[in-house]
Amino acid sequence: MFIKEVAASVYPWDLADEKPDFVLDNLQERCNVNSLYLIGVMHYEKRPLTSLFFTHNQNRKYYLPEDSHVYYHLDMKSFDSTPLKPSFAQDPFLKDTNWLEVTVNEARKRGLRTGVELSHTLYDTKKAAAEVPETLQKDVNGEMIGGFLGMLCSNHPDVREYKRAIFTDTVRNYDVDYIQTCLITFAGEKKVRAPWFFDPWLPDGNPAIASLLGLGQAGCFCPHCRALAESLGYDWDIILWDMKILNGISGATHIHGINYLLEQHMALGSSATQALLLMEYPGLMEFLKFRVDSVTLLMEEISKLVHEIRPGIDFRYNNFTAIPEFNGISYKRLAHCLDSVRDCEYSEQFGGIDDFVTKRKSLLNIRRGIGMDKNLIAALGVRPNATPEDIYRSIEVLSTMGIDGLSLGHYDCSHMIHLDAVGEGMRRVQMKVTGY
Repeated sequence: MFIKEVAASVYPWDLADEKPDFVLDNLQERCNVNSLYLIGVMHYEKRPLTSLFFTHNQNRKYYLPEDSHVYYHLDMKSFDSTPLKPSFAQDPFLKDTNWLEVTVNEARKRGLRTGVELSHTLYDTKKAAAEVPETLQKDVNGEMIGGFLGMLCSNHPDVREYKRAIFTDTVRNYDVDYIQTCLITFAGEKKVRAPWFFDPWLPDGNPAIASLLGLGQAGCFCPHCRALAESLGYDWDIILWDMKILNGISGATHIHGINYLLEQHMALGSSATQALLLMEYPGLMEFLKFRVDSVTLLMEEISKLVHEIRPGIDFRYNNFTAIPEFNGISYKRLAHCLDSVRDCEYSEQFGGIDDFVTKRKSLLNIRRGIGMDKNLIAALGVRPNATPEDIYRSIEVLSTMGIDGLSLGHYDCSHMIHLDAVGEGMRRVQMKVTGY
């Protein structure tokens, strides 16, 4: 395999606690890293994610990031036209430093490519619920969608302007080679579980139907989504009619919505295909198509703006879902406005239990969408539940998949032995291919 890029993400707490030289020495010497990017906006999530405590951070056992706060400076004039204003880090050990400036400067000293990621959510949802509740996504019954998926709707004009502003201001004011995002575009499906009494003969139920039915719990159905859908020629009333039925079926339990329960159980236990469900509920297909249209319009707009500011910028999407089209992501539709894709698939941290079949399928799904000329970056899970052997095997598999780069996930959660395994795995593949 010819690897153009070995990328590593860093969080501000990595740089604050371990110091940039220590972090970068580890990444370059152990993993051959030639590309460094800052997670510039991070959602609320315990770190480390997959273990109790950090393994090489001497200053703290764990960290709880502030929800969707920005770790670098922005020009507030960029946000004059929207009531949504960015929240900046307030934790004392982070708030007085421009961490993107630190990342760029340290990377440039070492001749590295550098970038920034705007992560899953770009705005504090508690703040939004208190100050601008009309911007939050709604389910098919008009109720606000809460929890981690309770995010802002990109079809609201104020939200759209906020997203335009944070992308363009970042590219305008920082010397980054790429800007990456894993935006959760819409509140996604909640996979429906088969009943326990299926376990002796069908323990997983009908997984394809389970995922598609789960879209009944998804969003968004706000007035701005309706207005955009109708402007694009969709019949919103048909969408609402069918999605309300699917909401009832997907949410049915033995004590709630029991009139839909038998339909749910029979669907999950049957040989019914996704095609059958889409034919029975044409509004579901329209809903899926509308989500793709909506996300494509947003990505086209952001891509156009950042390329106007910096023509050579690499606008990169970080794929984080197993079924992208359920979240409005169609790589065939997005190929013209994306420069590269990172596939956020971390089978290594689960022991590579299927010999990385899931990883291979995900990469090929993206590649068939973006074509052969766009760079495809495969993630490697270097978190504690992985083993060096898992990482060796993953890199061996990836060497056959036509990828253009590797990307570590993530330094703050890693074991040093896993960072070493990345470098050793690449050396083994090189030896296998070239003989030296």
